[in-house]
Amino acid sequence: MIPRRWKMLEIARRLSTHRLTRLNDQGTELDNLNTLLHRSPDERGSLFFLGYYSREGIYYALERYGIFEELRKRGFDDFILELDTHDPYRHRLALYYEKKDDQHLLAEVVLKRKVITLNAPVVSHLSGKQYEVLQVEWLVLQNPQKAFTPERPRLPGQVYPGLGMGEMVVTLLMIVCWRLRLAGVLNVPEHFHNAYMYSSVFYYLNPEYNGRLKAMARDLLNKEKHHLAKVSWAVDFGCVRENGTPFQWFTAEQIIPIHKELKEYFRSAEYQELETAARKKFRYILDETCWQRCKSQLPSGVLFPEKH
Repeated sequence: MIPRRWKMLEIARRLSTHRLTRLNDQGTELDNLNTLLHRSPDERGSLFFLGYYSREGIYYALERYGIFEELRKRGFDDFILELDTHDPYRHRLALYYEKKDDQHLLAEVVLKRKVITLNAPVVSHLSGKQYEVLQVEWLVLQNPQKAFTPERPRLPGQVYPGLGMGEMVVTLLMIVCWRLRLAGVLNVPEHFHNAYMYSSVFYYLNPEYNGRLKAMARDLLNKEKHHLAKVSWAVDFGCVRENGTPFQWFTAEQIIPIHKELKEYFRSAEYQELETAARKKFRYILDETCWQRCKSQLPSGVLFPEKH
């Protein structure tokens, strides 16, 4: 296990429910409570993020886990935490520095609880079983003070470069699942680079997609081939071919398994066999003619190393 992740998990075991759910004594929460009581039951939402964490508890956790320390190392301070729990099913958390506007946004996440049915394409006693998971509907981590460079070019969906804190945030999501007794972290990657960058912990529920992702990395990525940013933009532009035909990115569910049964599913011989079969079946190439034609559509800040 990654040392930092292990340290954060150890901290999680020492944090008490009281500190994470404690309400502020200054009356802010009472004002919010009065507002909620005047809404209909369907509109009330919650004082607590995901029905558990108070605002004070989240501040405390971010400090204890070292999130604020890492952000201060990057030159940020005077943090502003914004929570939106008015929708009882979808909760939003945003973190700003100094001012609450788009130019000072560091992180934003939209989460919801979701029940999934494991429709396994493999022979498994878990097929048809339901699990409650934490779904990531939206996640942004960005450094508004940095500019894109050839070494860190702009990726699809980015407005600013990333913070380099993805590992810590993924670990936080895993801790949330553990604390709320949820079965895993669910995500539907919008772009190739999202799926690839977190593939060490996320697995596609369908093993074929996992095999196809690994085949794409094998055929398109390495020092002698293409940069991750180029491949991700090429996928978006339709400039990648799969077994000789135009490839369209697959939007499918990935999960970090927390529940032991889901871990068992991904480790099963049946899952591994279908993943391996897909990895062998599919071949990918980047169509350079298409790329040369389409790269003029790239937004500003997409700078690639010279050899690419």
